[in-house]
Amino acid sequence: MPVQVRLTRHGPLVSDAINANNAEMPREPRTAVLEPLAFRWTALDPQDTTIVSFLGLNDARNWDDFKAALRDFVAPSLNFVYADVDGHIGYYAPGHIPARAHGDGTSPADGWSGEAEWTGWVPFEELPHIYDPPEHLIVTSNNRPVPPPYPHLLGLEWTEPYRAQRITDLLRQKGNLTPDDFTAIQADTFSPHADALLPLLLKRVHQQSASDEQAIGMLRGWNRDARGDSGAAALFEGWLLRLTPTIIGDELGPRVTADYMGVERSSFVARFLGRTLALPDSLWCDDVRTPARETCDDAVLTALHAAVGDLTRQLGGDMTRWRWDAVHHAVFPHQGLDGLPLLRPLLSRSIPHGGDWSTVNVGPVVANHPYDQRSIAGYRQIVDLSPANDSRFLDAVGESGHPLSKHYDDFLADWAAVRHRPMRMDRNDVEAGAIGHLRLLPVGR
Repeated sequence: MPVQVRLTRHGPLVSDAINANNAEMPREPRTAVLEPLAFRWTALDPQDTTIVSFLGLNDARNWDDFKAALRDFVAPSLNFVYADVDGHIGYYAPGHIPARAHGDGTSPADGWSGEAEWTGWVPFEELPHIYDPPEHLIVTSNNRPVPPPYPHLLGLEWTEPYRAQRITDLLRQKGNLTPDDFTAIQADTFSPHADALLPLLLKRVHQQSASDEQAIGMLRGWNRDARGDSGAAALFEGWLLRLTPTIIGDELGPRVTADYMGVERSSFVARFLGRTLALPDSLWCDDVRTPARETCDDAVLTALHAAVGDLTRQLGGDMTRWRWDAVHHAVFPHQGLDGLPLLRPLLSRSIPHGGDWSTVNVGPVVANHPYDQRSIAGYRQIVDLSPANDSRFLDAVGESGHPLSKHYDDFLADWAAVRHRPMRMDRNDVEAGAIGHLRLLPVGR
């Protein structure tokens, strides 16, 4: 079916799609019709040399070649790390970051006045970068790449630096790191968020029953490792899922609360909960739907009871047999056909998994799919530039897109266990490990 897209000098009118979707939504009152809203995005610019940049990276032989290739990078902005056989390391965050005549782009602006027009790009030399830092290590894990007062706006929604700090701590624990050490880092499931929030929760909670006593005892003795076989991890994550709607659900309503708890907003929720529970008492904890004045202690206990109820229904009444990965599954939906119930079991995949949003081996959950992990580490690698060349890689599901192929999901168990496979770099090794040859010919040949 043809879809008409109206274009302006600032990009497509996304308001057309938003209005069309709102018109189909069966809810009252009806959402107001949006005025024309254009979407300006660097990735929609006709002059995009990102492919040229990647081709240049393939031929880079040193730091200067690396930087020269990244000058052509347009969108989306990414974190690039660098290492060479001479022992140099570096980092760059390239991409076209708009420079504006006025404003910072965080809210819609008049498109007809010219006051907010893009006047160019942040100079390449002023983008975040570092070369051979004195710490002798570089860590980037979705955290803010540069601290204030960096003069240019790179973004607003930065993940708390839990994962980056955990990686840094693990790197500093040993002097000479091996590929096996890096494998252990990638598999790490210690939860810095639990380490920060759980003491606040335990100060607030007051047991009322034997079930409360057992649950609180499990959490007091927990080492904060969100391993798949941890019952305490299941209890903490279930408590966390129930805590936010218990505190803010009455003020925000179910739809806004669910959106606020989305997977990409885990840091916002973490900051809100930490600051709220650190106060003597917060008005957020009062349930405005009741005449009584509830406290944060009440909210914490209510959320704990709800979490225990949720997990009991799914895992049974014996808390000692609970496991986090019994309810927490990494889900790999088929991109086109997962919405068809009859085809979903044939095409989509899932597997028990540990971790949470703050662990190095990341395992976030979302409110609209409680306990399911749908944001996935799709690819892992360890690059060894020493003569040993012990480089390794790990795909998420499989190398074949054909559901009848044995390679459709043969990486899945290794992905969950963080078992890498050797990265064959030598032609003889490639040929020796080949399972067949695929020859592609142009049409008509």
